[in-house]
Amino acid sequence: MNAISKLLSTWSSLFDKETLDKNFPGQGYGDKFSWLVQVFEPISIVLYVLMGLVAAAGAIYAIYLGVQLARADEQLKRDEAKKHLITVLIAIAVTVVLILFFNELMPLIVGAFILPAKA
Repeated sequence: MNAISKLLSTWSSLFDKETLDKNFPGQGYGDKFSWLVQVFEPISIVLYVLMGLVAAAGAIYAIYLGVQLARADEQLKRDEAKKHLITVLIAIAVTVVLILFFNELMPLIVGAFILPAKA
């Protein structure tokens, strides 16, 4: 459970009250933007659930297309099933990469802009 909460707390750790007050003392950002923690935590969880659902649905559809490819009698049906299978695999890969980008890399990018530079 600790690993999951650590993984899902990337966004919320940027906007929690203590971090904002420490990085921007006297400006009141901790009070103004602490509500973002309640927004980003459920979004992060939903994105990981969505990634699992997309991967599961894509795997089932890819298996179905593989069976269609194996059972095809004509070359035209084989080519069509192969084209659909490639499209499904690309769509799954792009979806997983985007979800990982928004959950893992985007907080690092935002953190680099909102955290004060160290001189």
